[in-house]
Amino acid sequence: MRTLHPIRVFARAVYQLVYPPTCLACAAFLADDDGKICGACRSQIKELSIHDELYREKREQLLQHGHIAGLASRFRFEKDGTLQNLIHQLKYDEMTVIGLEFGRMLAETFPAMLGECTLAGIVPVPLHPVKQRERGYNQSLYIARGISERTGIVVLPNLLRRTRHTRSQTKLNADERRVNVAEAFAVNRRSRFPIGGSTLLLVDDIITTGATIVECAKALKAAGARRVFAASLAIPDTSHMP
Repeated sequence: MRTLHPIRVFARAVYQLVYPPTCLACAAFLADDDGKICGACRSQIKELSIHDELYREKREQLLQHGHIAGLASRFRFEKDGTLQNLIHQLKYDEMTVIGLEFGRMLAETFPAMLGECTLAGIVPVPLHPVKQRERGYNQSLYIARGISERTGIVVLPNLLRRTRHTRSQTKLNADERRVNVAEAFAVNRRSRFPIGGSTLLLVDDIITTGATIVECAKALKAAGARRVFAASLAIPDTSHMP
């Protein structure tokens, strides 16, 4: 293990004294063992396990299409909750550090939720170039980078692209979402990654109906990927969705 130079240790201590770390959700000062989200806020975010009905139903829904081989997801998405606030900051307020932190946490679910699969690369669900220019970044890329920090698996940010600018999925029902993103993704022909026979992980912030992630998986499989797994920070309860 590398030992930090005493001057760097002193400089870090001074910095933390002047700029003490605060919770990404509520801005409260953090204790040394709180990570980047305080214990109080963490307790308000519901975690998922392989035994949760919501997780099992979403996994089964994705697998039935035949393009997704498995699912990992860390949290249950609740409207107006702490997690929604954090994801909103990640997507619209340039708080990319949230994506990195949650990506690291998401990676911790892989042994239980994905099993012993060997992944060749992590593919963030791409934004259309117009949307990416407007936002300035792709939030899923930062989640993927957080996963990579924990696992050492390479991130492939340019392997997949959107072929057309689709409507926002937010206010669409399940059928409209499928139509909206149908054939909207393709593998980038300029990519040098050897996709043939590979096992890949698709990453998005939230998987709602699964329409987007399934279309991404279809594009990767059509280009020669052997298996495609899906991962998201959260899954919402869509049982009452039209």
